[in-house]
Amino acid sequence: MSALDKYIRRQGILVDHLASAALQIPADKIMWKPCEKALPWLGLIHHTSIGRREVVLKYLLGEKLNFPGCYFDPANHAKTPQDAANAQRDSWNALMDFLLSQPGEYEHRRLVPFWGGDETPIIDFLWMCYEENVHHRGQAWVYARMNGITPPAIWGTEA
Repeated sequence: MSALDKYIRRQGILVDHLASAALQIPADKIMWKPCEKALPWLGLIHHTSIGRREVVLKYLLGEKLNFPGCYFDPANHAKTPQDAANAQRDSWNALMDFLLSQPGEYEHRRLVPFWGGDETPIIDFLWMCYEENVHHRGQAWVYARMNGITPPAIWGTEA
């Protein structure tokens, strides 16, 4: 199993978690946030799909980025939990399809991350993006708990 196979498996699980979490947001809480500077609950979850589609995939394709503008464009915002869940899966499928279409050595090619810094293998870049998604999943779980909702179990049950 290559590092890319492991990434695809783990990112797929994470996307399922984020899509499930989006579907648990009550309709009257989609704009709820714990403080003024925080992202709204629905926006927090949807943020990861915008990044996956509008930043990560476009960067790997060599397309021009509109970063951070893509996050503020209302056309990119989910309006409902179902929209956010669909965007999670659609953005992941687009990135996964691209990655699976690349030759076996693709994960070892090097690039300079769009945020700057030293050249890094593409697989390391992808894992950095994965960690960002894990961070936002954790935030979404906290939002859920603050609103009396038990988030989807990720390490078994809490019993």
